[in-house]
Amino acid sequence: MMDLHNKVAVITGGARGLGRAFSEALLSKGAKISICDINVADGEATLQVWREKYGEGRTMFKQCDVSNKQSFTDVFVETKRKFGTIDIVVNNAGIGKELFEQDWEKTIHVNLIGVIIGTDLAVQYMSKSSGGYGGVVINIASTAGLTPVFYSPVYCASKYGVVGFTRSVAANPNVCDLGMRFLCLCPAYTDTGLFQAGHSGRKEVPNLDKISQLVKSTGINSVESVANAFMELVENENNNGAVMAVSLKKGIEYKHGRPVQKSRI
Repeated sequence: MMDLHNKVAVITGGARGLGRAFSEALLSKGAKISICDINVADGEATLQVWREKYGEGRTMFKQCDVSNKQSFTDVFVETKRKFGTIDIVVNNAGIGKELFEQDWEKTIHVNLIGVIIGTDLAVQYMSKSSGGYGGVVINIASTAGLTPVFYSPVYCASKYGVVGFTRSVAANPNVCDLGMRFLCLCPAYTDTGLFQAGHSGRKEVPNLDKISQLVKSTGINSVESVANAFMELVENENNNGAVMAVSLKKGIEYKHGRPVQKSRI
């Protein structure tokens, strides 16, 4: 099991929702956290709460647009400067399942290109081949990266891309030389502000009744249950290439990769 005490994690989209829950789960195990988020107000508010709860020197925040390579690179530079190392990267920032996919290019840039940039930066700053100590990269996809969702094809494309990208990087024959693991977490619908915003019902939405039926039949995860699954994925040191799905009805399911043992939330 990975010892998380004093490990340093970079978590994108870390000011709210799942990103914040992942961060707090790691903080509770003694890790140090660098969150980045596009929303400055939320990031600074979260940082203040953590400083009061966990003390000074264990957390930092930097504004970042993960689809902008320079902006994202600055996060790694500042994190390394403050904490001296980086051990964990969680590419969590994303745009949710919008009922109207009008700005679909942004969905691809944030959900997929941002993950690719973050993974490349992780290799650059963490891999043994680059002078680092190795570590783990967790890319947050969705069960929409494993099965079609009729009302958000672009979102699905971005998440299928995350799953395929992560598995392909993990399958590199030289991955052992990097000293790194590459993992993918695929939550189903989860009770976050992003989910609520993306599924705010409008009467003019085509097939709204079918959308509601799909959500109801799938169920809505609690944030806590997804955070618990995340920690299982992080701490298991023998799971490079694992793709874990999490849903209310089925709990934790490994879609790819061989875990030490299966479990349920």
